[in-house]
Amino acid sequence: MLPEWLDADRLSIALVGGIAALAVAAFVALRLIRRLVLAVLIAVVLIGGAAVLAVQWTGLRDCQDTCSCEAFGRTVQVPQNPLCGPDRIDPSRIDVDIDIDTG
Repeated sequence: MLPEWLDADRLSIALVGGIAALAVAAFVALRLIRRLVLAVLIAVVLIGGAAVLAVQWTGLRDCQDTCSCEAFGRTVQVPQNPLCGPDRIDPSRIDVDIDIDTG
């Protein structure tokens, strides 16, 4: 399990930052490296890394509803979700009775 301070929200922000950094690095590599084959190879590796981070980020956005988040095979805590944790709210037990008076 990841450290407690590294929850799903913070990890999501870090993944987006990593994606942006790898995209910038790929652009810089293409501009600075003169040999075309080497430049393309480095850009493909960096873009591939960004794609891996994007897949993990997408998984973090979707998993917060199920309270079972993982990133790179490690469990991530879901912050401030009333459906998760020891004092979780069971939505199936909530009884809502709405009376609308139309007139």
